[in-house]
Amino acid sequence: MDNMKLNMQYTGYTRHMWNRIFLFACLVAISVCAIAQEKGKSVTGTVTDANGESLIGVSVKVAGAPIGSVTDIDGRYKITVPSTTSVLQFSYIGYVSVQETVGSRSIINIKMKEDSKVIDEVVVVGYATQRRANLTGAVGTVDVAKQLESRSLTDVGRGLQGSTPGLTVTTTSGRIGTTPKIRIRGDQGTLLNEDSGASQPLILVDGVEVTDLNMVNPDDIENISILKDAASSSIYGSRAAFGVVLITTKSGQNSDKFTATYSNNFAWTSPIGLPKMAKSYESASMALEAWQRNNPNDSEFVGDAGMKWDKDAIERMKEWERNFGGMNLSPEMVAGRDFEITDKGLRFYRSWDPFDMYIQNGFIQNHNLSVTGKSGKTSYHLSLGYMGNEGVLKVNNDQYDRYNVTFKTETEIAKWLKVRSQLMFSRTELETPFTYSSATYDPLYYIYRWPVIYPYGTYNGQPFRSALTETTQANRNSDATNNMRFTLGATVKFTKNLSLEADYSYITNSRLRQLRGGKVTAIDFWSGDINNLTTYTASSYDKYDQYNYLTNHHTANAVLRYNKEFAGKHNLSAFAGFNLEYEDYNYLNGEARELLDPSKHTISTTSNNEGTRFVYGSQSDWASVGFFARINYSFKDRYLLELNGRYDGSSNFPLDQLWGFFPSGSIGWILSEESFMHSLQPVLSFAKLRASIGSIGNPNIGADRFRAIMSSVSSGWSINNVNMTTFGLPQTLAKGFTWENIVTSDLGLDLRFLNGQLGASFDVYKRVNDGMVVQGNEMPSVFGASAPYKNIGELTTKGWELALDFNHTFANQLKLRVNANISDARTVITKHPNRTKSLNGSNYEGRVLGEIWGFETDRFFTADDFNPDGTLKAGDIKYKDLDGNGVIDRGDFTADNHGDLKVIGNSTPRYEYSGRIGLDYKGFDLDIFFQGVGSRQIWASGNLVIPGFQFGDGVYYAHQTDYWTPENPDAFYARLSKMNQPSRYAESGGNYMPQSKYLLNMSYCRLKSLTLGYSLPTNLIRKAYLNKVRVYVSGENLFTIDKLGDIPLDPETNTTSGDGGTQGFGRIYPYVRTWSFGLQVSF
Repeated sequence: MDNMKLNMQYTGYTRHMWNRIFLFACLVAISVCAIAQEKGKSVTGTVTDANGESLIGVSVKVAGAPIGSVTDIDGRYKITVPSTTSVLQFSYIGYVSVQETVGSRSIINIKMKEDSKVIDEVVVVGYATQRRANLTGAVGTVDVAKQLESRSLTDVGRGLQGSTPGLTVTTTSGRIGTTPKIRIRGDQGTLLNEDSGASQPLILVDGVEVTDLNMVNPDDIENISILKDAASSSIYGSRAAFGVVLITTKSGQNSDKFTATYSNNFAWTSPIGLPKMAKSYESASMALEAWQRNNPNDSEFVGDAGMKWDKDAIERMKEWERNFGGMNLSPEMVAGRDFEITDKGLRFYRSWDPFDMYIQNGFIQNHNLSVTGKSGKTSYHLSLGYMGNEGVLKVNNDQYDRYNVTFKTETEIAKWLKVRSQLMFSRTELETPFTYSSATYDPLYYIYRWPVIYPYGTYNGQPFRSALTETTQANRNSDATNNMRFTLGATVKFTKNLSLEADYSYITNSRLRQLRGGKVTAIDFWSGDINNLTTYTASSYDKYDQYNYLTNHHTANAVLRYNKEFAGKHNLSAFAGFNLEYEDYNYLNGEARELLDPSKHTISTTSNNEGTRFVYGSQSDWASVGFFARINYSFKDRYLLELNGRYDGSSNFPLDQLWGFFPSGSIGWILSEESFMHSLQPVLSFAKLRASIGSIGNPNIGADRFRAIMSSVSSGWSINNVNMTTFGLPQTLAKGFTWENIVTSDLGLDLRFLNGQLGASFDVYKRVNDGMVVQGNEMPSVFGASAPYKNIGELTTKGWELALDFNHTFANQLKLRVNANISDARTVITKHPNRTKSLNGSNYEGRVLGEIWGFETDRFFTADDFNPDGTLKAGDIKYKDLDGNGVIDRGDFTADNHGDLKVIGNSTPRYEYSGRIGLDYKGFDLDIFFQGVGSRQIWASGNLVIPGFQFGDGVYYAHQTDYWTPENPDAFYARLSKMNQPSRYAESGGNYMPQSKYLLNMSYCRLKSLTLGYSLPTNLIRKAYLNKVRVYVSGENLFTIDKLGDIPLDPETNTTSGDGGTQGFGRIYPYVRTWSFGLQVSF
């Protein structure tokens, strides 16, 4: 501590000495100037915007001299100029720069106009920045201020949805703490390892990869660029085969002004798209009618989980609704009123609202504090962030928290040397109730699995067996992740045109996931006994499970840059460098069963009996290295050329295939600079034609594809009561196994009209995965092993993108901003060795990814279509006989012989679009953002979308009550039946085989966000030394237009394991609507 004090004292003394020396030098210089009678001139003034509001931080410089100043909180500046001929330059981000000759004036007030010329925007690209006007690749930018600020976002990924054409962001549910799926230009770029995100773009934050955007604080972000084609992303090598998301965080500033900013956001969420159950007697009547169709002599429906009823029970349900429906009754069930035990068994009559008992509104809060400034030669930026998200569970609620700390510095050691450092820390904590079911089906699935008469109350104070009871009694799981990054870097400037940048980053990511199981005690009425109070959960859930993950990542980058302008016409910039990455991953899981104390969850507090403790683990590592170079050349800022080359090595391949060279290039022609185009100005103020082509290697094709690995399996043979281990056959290998080669070509046109106020950008592209890794032709069974993987496939994506923007300031200073974009992509397997072309989900040449095969629905059968065997009746579905053979069938169920099947839809999002309208007027700002998908279909299964899909559940939903009866022949749903009803069709499923009528149309248009804000006038807040005070209200997911009709689904829902799977489609953690209030203050 004493040494620290001495060092601080010495540093302070040194700084004071240097200040005195500098002051003395200034006095000497002034004296010399006075002697030479070269007196300086003092100029003052105020800089304002078009509304007369003071602009803070405007740069004021003397042209051609190292003299500068910055406007203060009142927009005032003071500067000393050498002479009356000096020219002052005023510049401010987002405003048109102004130049003024001093002349005889000592007071110069400046009014700056906002700059609508987007072509002058500086865009972050691979290892560099470029003026948008000079870009030759396909690069999209995100308006961070509008897209991320003033919104109650829990992660960056969801905030990027609809931000730029070609960027697709999808989510499977509204579950908190989950990461959305992000894709660039198409949903899939390769067929292997897709479950591990093989087609995911490379996401870089300040040049270093992050695997989970949940770790990034949206408030820390300065700008975001989306690199889409090979010409723009190939410089990052094989990890960027499917595009790059470049995120740059905020840094310190060059001026000595200290700035502190605080912002908050408080949001209240409410679930949307929730299923509505049919009334008790409606659901029971439907189940009984469907049951009796298959079993006409039965008078009773017998389902799962103790669900039984007949017509008498249905009448009792109606009676209960008449007498007690809508009343706020105690959860205690009353025998004889709510249920009874008859000679036929246990009968329930009371209706419940399981949603109201299980779901509530949620709450989100965000707090961010940052300080930015410069002390001496060191600029700094420190930010702290917290986000808390309370979920929507009414009992044993889930909670997700994120903590962020970022500290960045840059110090000018000498005019030729700058050093920088960065510390980023992020911690996330997720707490959820333990689930007594598989990972696929959570409690919400079971809440909606049973009819509303399922007993969710108590009897004699004891609960019944249910998902609600399990959640209430459950212990809490925890999942905590710590991510820390430390970066050191330096820039060495050898000459005016030559510099070297070098950075090293170390990232460590640790995760501790703890599952705290236990036992659930309740009335297990499934057996029909109302007094059966027991612990009914399986013994395998009485456990403590601990998962430990540790990842260490090292990244080193070095870039040598050269820039030169020749003869005022030729501009050359070039750089060359290398990138080195190494990562090791360790995983360890320990599971211990038979808890000794249900309140203590540790491995040591469990039984040590044989067969109660298990250990699993794995370890892996990988390395990659790349050498790269880029040359940019422009002639007269009119003809543009960019060449890239990257030589990559990856540990994912055998020694003779470690390395690959991947080139790319692009050209641009700014037509508006040609003399023959000048007559079109200012109507056409800018026009640029650009084209690019390039290749990138993809190493992400799964682990050990080139190694003959033998996996260990249990043999089933027991020796001394031990199941012996054996090994399977090794994987067969093919020679020449190497990189997938992703070749992308792009043609683009950028236009601006009306002095830059109106802009349009259009791209058409083609991406080919040449040499895609697929499994070879099926081997004969006598071979004894599966076919090897080879580079013999090809996947082709074709698409287009269109972006429009308009900016205008009216005479009354009303500012209007309008942005819109739309994009589309289609991916086809253009080469594949599979010759059977089976339609059971296999890949084959000619298959369009996402395509859905099914029958074309004709109509309902009528009495005139009487079927002699009696299996088909009026109200059943009639399919079209497309092949005219008089039989409805699937042929061989192959693409070449598909019978009456046809492609009825595609699950890949098509024609994705978004739009934004912004208004600013006298401190008020309004932002309206909508987003949607023009075409997307899903053939889903499960009780919510197919009545009676899991028939034993006995559950139907309100929208399914519109089913065919002789009195309702124009119904939406077919005549009631069991899914395995007899039919004349070769396949089971009868009325609900994949078909056009019940194909879900998931297209939508959603009011994604609406924000209304007000910034207090500068003249009111500057007395309190405040730069900005803004308050706002904001809403998310406020309104949706879709084509789902009465089906209670959110159109963004997707099928996936972990969110109900295919059978639980729609019965998932709900999406939410959000209203929030926020405050932004800077001083």
